[in-house]
Amino acid sequence: MTTPLTFSFQLDPAETVRASQIVARRRPFGWTERWALPLIAGSGLLFIALGKPWHEMWLLGAIVLALGILQILIPIVQRRTLRRAYDETPSLRGPQTYEFSDTGLVMSGVSSSMTLRWDSLVEVIETNEFLLFYHTKRAAFYLPKRATPDAGQQAALRDLLRTHLGPRAAGLGDRSPL
Repeated sequence: MTTPLTFSFQLDPAETVRASQIVARRRPFGWTERWALPLIAGSGLLFIALGKPWHEMWLLGAIVLALGILQILIPIVQRRTLRRAYDETPSLRGPQTYEFSDTGLVMSGVSSSMTLRWDSLVEVIETNEFLLFYHTKRAAFYLPKRATPDAGQQAALRDLLRTHLGPRAAGLGDRSPL
């Protein structure tokens, strides 16, 4: 039995939005968030290369404008909604604690606690900013890397995750710091 690893952090609405955007990009058709505007711009260039008159491109322009506005507004609305949820939910305002042990992951806050056994995790992915714990193919909990400042604990956490998750921990970085 290994010693539990415990990490605490304060939730941040902007950080939650960034984590949810990463999770969304991994869903089927999630690539459209990132590639919709370049694809439409490329279509416009192709339209021009084929010699079509400008006045026939009004629909393409309207679609590009609408997608551009959505790309700007969606994160703003998400941040605002999350900030309001944090203001109205006392359990989200306090520190969040993630405890990793041989039995699984225990996530606790001011007034709640949830346990995920290792067999309930679909996979773990490491990004530059987060560790994402997927409990379904389309939903994940996140641990910000700022909550794991000690290099020894980072290595121990990676080892623990690889031990208990096996190939489901393939998304962990090999030598990069958390």
